[in-house]
Amino acid sequence: MIKIDLSKYEDLYDSFDGGHNRQHLISVRNCALDLAKKYIPNKIDLVYLAATLHDIGLSVNRENHEVEGEKLIRSDSDIKSQLSSEDFEELCHAVGQHRASTGNPKTIVAQIISDADRGGGLNNPGEQFLRAYLYGKKNYLNLTDDEQILRAAEHQFQKFKPGSYGRRTYFPETNIRLNKIYDPIITAYKNKDVELLKTLIRPLLK
Repeated sequence: MIKIDLSKYEDLYDSFDGGHNRQHLISVRNCALDLAKKYIPNKIDLVYLAATLHDIGLSVNRENHEVEGEKLIRSDSDIKSQLSSEDFEELCHAVGQHRASTGNPKTIVAQIISDADRGGGLNNPGEQFLRAYLYGKKNYLNLTDDEQILRAAEHQFQKFKPGSYGRRTYFPETNIRLNKIYDPIITAYKNKDVELLKTLIRPLLK
């Protein structure tokens, strides 16, 4: 059992955008643990740790957050002291290679974190679409609400259409989950059906 106080890292997610907040952390972690229980039950603690830390680099910058996250882990003597050198390197690799657009995860732990992060670890198209919508609301202040909806849909279409980098996955469960999430969004985007896209997130908006 790994005994590391992760609260300072978990608290970071409270300052991130709506697409990468604490709920994102929880969703990705739960998804990763489900995969770990099936494929590597002997490394559940390491997967828990990697999932918790996967986006902490956002506290430095978004552009290279996976690289910055790995740097933060390597500078944490408490984490390093609690792990074997092999597990520590596997943790660093998992965080450093989790990103869909740039990652090249080579270990099963890293592949689990990468897959769990696809679609934010979620199963519901509305919840995932809301992540992209909230990011736009925070970062594209000049857009109307309909423009925010279409921007979010276009982003998810480009990233998660069949054959795109967002669909580069390692476990069959992930493909099934991504189809469930993105097929409705992609269809609505192709039809420019703003009203249908709105129905995905309307019940989730507070």
